[in-house]
Amino acid sequence: MKITLYRLLPDQIKKIIRRGYSVLPMSIRMGKTYSSTRAFLRSSERWSEEEIRGWQLARVKKIISHAFETVPGYRQLYGESGVSPNDINTLNDIRHLPFVSKELLRDNIDDFTSTALPRWKRLYRTTGGSTGIPFGFYLLQEDIERELAFLNSAWSRAGWKLGDVSAVLRGAFIGSESDISEYDPFLKDLRLSTYYLDEKTYRSYRQKLLSVRPSYLQAYPSAAALFADLIIQNNDEGKIPFRLLLLGSENLYDWQKEKILRAFPGARIFAWYGHAEQVLFAPMCEESGEFHIDPFYGLAEILDRNGNEAVEGETGELVGTSMWNMVTPFIRYRTMDLAVRGASACPRCGRRYQLLDSIQGRLQELIVTKAGRYISMTAINMHSDIFDNVKQFQFLQREAGRVTFNIVRNSGYSEKDTKKIHSELMKKLGGDMELDIKFVDSIEVPKSGKFRFLIQELPLSYGDHERP
Repeated sequence: MKITLYRLLPDQIKKIIRRGYSVLPMSIRMGKTYSSTRAFLRSSERWSEEEIRGWQLARVKKIISHAFETVPGYRQLYGESGVSPNDINTLNDIRHLPFVSKELLRDNIDDFTSTALPRWKRLYRTTGGSTGIPFGFYLLQEDIERELAFLNSAWSRAGWKLGDVSAVLRGAFIGSESDISEYDPFLKDLRLSTYYLDEKTYRSYRQKLLSVRPSYLQAYPSAAALFADLIIQNNDEGKIPFRLLLLGSENLYDWQKEKILRAFPGARIFAWYGHAEQVLFAPMCEESGEFHIDPFYGLAEILDRNGNEAVEGETGELVGTSMWNMVTPFIRYRTMDLAVRGASACPRCGRRYQLLDSIQGRLQELIVTKAGRYISMTAINMHSDIFDNVKQFQFLQREAGRVTFNIVRNSGYSEKDTKKIHSELMKKLGGDMELDIKFVDSIEVPKSGKFRFLIQELPLSYGDHERP
């Protein structure tokens, strides 16, 4: 109940409370679930394949039984498919279960929410992801703590330490040209605006970072590459002394790595794959640089076009089963992200984790403003309810400073939704952008099957549409 009351408080009051809690030791303020998860991950990372698969089977059976007993949507889905939890005796048996998709969960979220957990404990989250299909789902406060524990455990392998200060370029702070940062004492994060990073404001970012001197940079790859360009243009290579660059939520390309490491020659890059739904997590190996699928986070399937497991070197869709979310369980969830299957274990670090040779999801796309600012589409992703009455959306840009937002409406959509969407998006886009909202009957899916969040028709030097 305390967590529920906290969520209802004004932002200024929340900031005061967070400052008060920031005097506590980091190990206490992060929560019991965080601490117990970190301990479990330390003890299990060198397990044998047999031990890992045994743990996964027990966990998967628990999730499936819970869903069958307390989630009406899964009970109906499995009943129609003629399967039950008793049919799951090995990990391969999960293939007897039907898939679930973003659309299915979006359109039936109440039916796919457990009746066993009280409403006051649920936290509502929304995501548009890289597919342009927005939907909301529920989780618990423990899931948020656990998510951070998985992330921090992965970072720690590359040298990250709890309690050190990080700079963050990930869209959480909007700011303005005259207010480019805010400090969160609870997590010791210096949040920098990704929306006003350009040649005109560069010196303000440089000065702030040199005065605070954070050890790490958490960033979208596109934001880090843009910052790196500004550093190189100003002959400041090596002058901002980050030790570690933590890059996630978008693809990280080789040309970006080269540019970023040129700007930060004393830093190490560490990246990962994950998504808001908390279904699959694949951090980079600290030894090889390849991506490991964490087997304790979710059960991953890499399926070819025919629904069979892809072989090593073959591209397949990532389908995941979350090991932890008991409120809105994700079981055989189609992520719509593609990856190339690698070896079944890492010869460099010795972990018995499935490798991914490359990840083709999280296409990074950028909007350009009238002033020449670049805005990552990942930063536009809204973690609120403004898209609840939207079936699908897509941005289209044909001229700098102007973007069209195409919406496929659902039956509950109203003019109130239009006003709210326009208002919230403009907060993200800024004053040097014009936003047109257009209603369409459908949005075309490309031949590749990978939906684009943004159709960008400008000849930019960033993003998937053109590489330098």
